[in-house]
Amino acid sequence: MFPAIAMGKGIPTTELAGLRVVGPGYGLNGTELQAFNQRSGLFLALIVHAPKNKKIVDVDDSKCSLTVLTDDLGHNLLDGVDWDSFPKVSKDGRLALIEVTSKSRPSKSASRIRAKGTIHLRIAGSERTEKIENLKLEVGIKTHIEENILQVMKVQKENDGLNLVLQSKRTFTETFKAVRFYTSKDHSINIWGRGSFTFGNASQMEYNLDLRSMPETLIMEIDLWQELEGLDIPFEIDSGLGL
Repeated sequence: MFPAIAMGKGIPTTELAGLRVVGPGYGLNGTELQAFNQRSGLFLALIVHAPKNKKIVDVDDSKCSLTVLTDDLGHNLLDGVDWDSFPKVSKDGRLALIEVTSKSRPSKSASRIRAKGTIHLRIAGSERTEKIENLKLEVGIKTHIEENILQVMKVQKENDGLNLVLQSKRTFTETFKAVRFYTSKDHSINIWGRGSFTFGNASQMEYNLDLRSMPETLIMEIDLWQELEGLDIPFEIDSGLGL
């Protein structure tokens, strides 16, 4: 979707933010009583710092990799590695947090952990805002935003508000940073629920709006990421138990 750029000057840095080892469970099938309410294994939390003048948009866990995970006694811990599907990005876009886990545990007498791999980010250089002054709430209505089309797929009044589904090209919706709705210039609408669904080259965005009546049109503002790039960040960590 977005080309991965090569390593170079000013790339992000990665550091270990947390480390947890969970022993085998107890009780029925070894799952009845589990420390920290987690399965047995090794858990690493990694913090990525954005490069200068860039913001982190998201972390793609499906493109992250872990090539080395051992303790200082040479025990291979790569069995059952799994990357967190819900990485977090700070509000200012300067930091991202992602966790990676392994079903293996370090040796009892081990004192250090070594990890090596790659984290895949999407980063942006800037952002801009597009405004739709009159979004007609009628299924099938299409609105143009430059070369992109935003189509109304569903408008349904419910007891707790209005359910609105919009569709556009996947490459366009992937640039969305934030969306806001207004009934008038000075009256913003609370979005109490949202979701998205991607199929092929299209994406649908679902919004649950706190509206008690059905207006004919809405004002819609979309913050869009600009200068998007994919970035593969290699990392190498050698850490003891103290952080």
